[in-house]
Amino acid sequence: MIIRHLYEGGFWFMLPILIMWVVVAVLVARFLLNHRHGVEKTALKRMNASILFFGSLALLYGIMGQIIGLFEALIYIQEMGGVSASALAAGLRVSMLCTVYGFALFMLTIIIWYLFRHYLLR
Repeated sequence: MIIRHLYEGGFWFMLPILIMWVVVAVLVARFLLNHRHGVEKTALKRMNASILFFGSLALLYGIMGQIIGLFEALIYIQEMGGVSASALAAGLRVSMLCTVYGFALFMLTIIIWYLFRHYLLR
């Protein structure tokens, strides 16, 4: 399903968002490992801020992908002189894939950031 969405949502917009998912997973794993090994709190705070940054970047990149996708769809509709409602719905669904993946990562990173922040302030 993810591979299909990668191509449907636009390879050049979905690939960076999926890479950001991997980066966030690596940062979370590093945070947990570094915390377990007693790394100082300032390094953990920087890592926690990086987790939130990549989540925010994924959301913004997803919104940009949707706007560009909608723009291209509107150009296509204008050239065709009109399309059916089902074709319009399919185009809207495809344009929202980037935003959905970016928003999901953003929500996950907000939760992780808050939990790690709460833990660091303890």
